[in-house]
Amino acid sequence: MSTMSNCEEPKVTTTPHTVKEELIAAGKWVKLEKTTYMDPAGNTRIWETVKRTTRQTNTEADGVGIIALLKRTLHKDCVVMVKQFRPPLGCCSLEFPAGLIDEGETAEVAALRELKEETGYKGEVAGVTPVTCLDPGLSNCTTQMVMVNINGDDMENINPTQQLGEQDSNIHTLIHLS
Repeated sequence: MSTMSNCEEPKVTTTPHTVKEELIAAGKWVKLEKTTYMDPAGNTRIWETVKRTTRQTNTEADGVGIIALLKRTLHKDCVVMVKQFRPPLGCCSLEFPAGLIDEGETAEVAALRELKEETGYKGEVAGVTPVTCLDPGLSNCTTQMVMVNINGDDMENINPTQQLGEQDSNIHTLIHLS
């Protein structure tokens, strides 16, 4: 015998899934899509989705974020950060050095390359996080955080010089936080 009253409908659950994706606009770095999907209750819904156009083949993540620890004798350890103007915010933002993974690179190689470009420092990888999505409600962009130790006593790290490319020209200042 059923325990439901005559007025109740049985709840139907559906495995959420994408029904279709329609391109709205595309640029050099990202594209905007209208995603039609089925929610757990079986309702068809629409979502605006941003997707990177730059993900390399055979890579798990789009980019890396670098948590760099500058270690010097007789000094407190410092976290290295960069200050950049970010057009979506309309102001400068204090950030970990970061960048996209190039074709054929691992997260570790990309992190060391980006650290050198954005800060001038040369470091050693201490660890890598699993792939994560930082804003899954908006984007499919994935990243790996790479922890890097910098020997600040090495001659090459005494007076580091940024090696910025044209797309990195918005980086203003190298910051050391202790």
